Amino acid sequence: MATDELSAKDKDAVAALVRRIFDSYLSFSPDLLEQCDTDDCTIWDLFERDLVRGGPAARAEFRKKDMTDSKKRGALSIDILDPIVVDGWGDVAFARYYLDYEFQAPGALKGQVRITTIARKIDGEWRRVHHHEGAVPTGRPTFSD
Repeated sequence: MATDELSAKDKDAVAALVRRIFDSYLSFSPDLLEQCDTDDCTIWDLFERDLVRGGPAARAEFRKKDMTDSKKRGALSIDILDPIVVDGWGDVAFARYYLDYEFQAPGALKGQVRITTIARKIDGEWRRVHHHEGAVPTGRPTFSD
């Protein structure tokens, strides 16, 4: 292991951050979510076309709409699939993982997402810098010659 690679303790802390992010979302707690983020954190959300950026105020506006929409869809369950793959160097870490989600009626919807969360260690605590969600492809598109 190179001297600047993450320790097992730091990798575990980043994986715990990932779980805390989604636990905070499931409890519909924007304040707890904000505690996971750096001031300049950005988000590519699965259901949002544009990059969420602009600091805490922009994230608060996004979360208000996102959580309101989520509650209207129906009860939500989230399952983060192991492993959460964490690598990094120094005070920067990259977590990659899959997540299954399911909304119950009235807006029943389910799917699988692949996610990259970038974190930075600030004053001994890992915080999210960027979060990128994308739907898992169901296969390669077909084409004819």
